[in-house]
Amino acid sequence: MARRPREYLDELDKKILNMLQKDGRLSFTDIAKKLKIPQSTARFKVLNLISRGYIKKFVAIPDYEKIGYPYALVMLLDVDLNKISDIMGELENMEEIHHVLQTTGRHDLVAIFMAASLQHINEIVKKVKTMPGIKGAEVLVVTGRLIISPGVPVK
Repeated sequence: MARRPREYLDELDKKILNMLQKDGRLSFTDIAKKLKIPQSTARFKVLNLISRGYIKKFVAIPDYEKIGYPYALVMLLDVDLNKISDIMGELENMEEIHHVLQTTGRHDLVAIFMAASLQHINEIVKKVKTMPGIKGAEVLVVTGRLIISPGVPVK
């Protein structure tokens, strides 16, 4: 499968992106030491990757169970396609939302939420199912381990 064409990334850019996907807390000094380059080069490269849009933001990935959200919920949504943008906006504004994906196939959207309790799951489901433009929803409660990968290798 061919990859989408992209602006030029040199090997150093790719190494830095891969390092920061694994640990976004790395300092310019840490990057410079690991890659055996000047700290000024590491700084320039990271800031350049940010300005060119290759790095959108640096975020912390919490342990959801420890912060009070031990449940994950997947909703497979059938929606009025004329209202899909409004629905995606409403979902994005929900504090429990983790991901919203527009898909092909049997369902139009996949929404992944984090929840504090079974009652909280019911509240989320009710809120989503009553949104204007929602035609149907299949609800899946995650019963196994949730794995969140910070990214894909940059090649």
